[in-house]
Amino acid sequence: MRRHEAERGSILIFLVASVSLLAGAILGLITVEQGRASRARTEVERTRAFTIAEAGIDQVAVLMSSNSWPTGTSLDWSSDAADNDGDGLVDEGDESLTAIADRWWVDGLDNDGDGEIDEKDEGVAHVACTVPLGTSTVTLTGWLQRQESALPIDIPAVVSLLDPNADLTFSGNSFLVNGIDSNLDGTPGPGTPVYGIAIDGAPRDVLSQLSGQQRDNVAGAGGWPSVTTWAPTSSTWLTDTVAALRPFARVNFSNYGGTYTGTLGDWQTGDVYITHSQGSLHIGGGSTGAGVLLVDGDLEITGNWDYVGYVFVTGRVRFSGGGGTKVLHGAMFVGGDVQQATGGLLSTLLSGNVSLVYSTAALNLVRTALTRYGIAAVTEP
Repeated sequence: MRRHEAERGSILIFLVASVSLLAGAILGLITVEQGRASRARTEVERTRAFTIAEAGIDQVAVLMSSNSWPTGTSLDWSSDAADNDGDGLVDEGDESLTAIADRWWVDGLDNDGDGEIDEKDEGVAHVACTVPLGTSTVTLTGWLQRQESALPIDIPAVVSLLDPNADLTFSGNSFLVNGIDSNLDGTPGPGTPVYGIAIDGAPRDVLSQLSGQQRDNVAGAGGWPSVTTWAPTSSTWLTDTVAALRPFARVNFSNYGGTYTGTLGDWQTGDVYITHSQGSLHIGGGSTGAGVLLVDGDLEITGNWDYVGYVFVTGRVRFSGGGGTKVLHGAMFVGGDVQQATGGLLSTLLSGNVSLVYSTAALNLVRTALTRYGIAAVTEP
């Protein structure tokens, strides 16, 4: 009897031990699986956080390129009332991205250690983007390269003529070509004066077409009449410039047959953009604009006109109609069109009340508005 009880006791001990071992093994397996699931979840969270941080850097680049990133701006998805991740929800838990950007070219620091401050090669924005998600936090550093447009910085004159044989016809005394810098409110600007007219040829060919009473209507560097010679970097400079800027045009005309009377930008609201016309363009009826006007053909302007920025015309420019005031704040580049009835000579006819005024404020405004930012690198500390 006692022997049987002992055997039963041994069996019970064995069973308890076996169950304990099995429970331990199961518990260990559960622990391992939980750890594996936690690591997988953490990896998924980290991957998603990394992707969101990259999207944040992309958004900063877009905002800076559209001049929507003033000094002191920061990005915070958690409180912007927007569905940033496209899941139909607004400001939810996984929209916890924050980003700040330091613009090296305006921070007053020698960021590249060359002894100079805010110079041209410091055209870099340093973007720090942080995304906490679940148990993971990802911080990325984006380096945005400032990409200047193809717009010329060194302006030779208010009106630059690229045809050495340019014919100019000035009507009476109701025009002004002024290379003395002027702000957009009409007050004197800070820039060094440029010439009134520059030609890729001999200045005497322009001077000979100015009557005695017209010469003081062309002002700028060197006194009046302010006329100089200027040679572009290549014979195709004007067409190359138009071709480089054309892909970025917001408004495009194609052999527009009517007279355009609408608005092509507004500098006062910061709505500055590129307009391109394939074929000749006629503007009139009080049209205004700001930015860059590209015309592959002739440009004719009648009635009132007010434009701020750059004008590039591959053919003839004609200001006509004495009843309106035509004003350009900026600079104009005009080239000859060999297919025109003028036999390849550029004819710039100024009539009516015309005022072409050099303005560094206008040109700088346009260059700044059209500057783009590309992502040069993304690093993770």
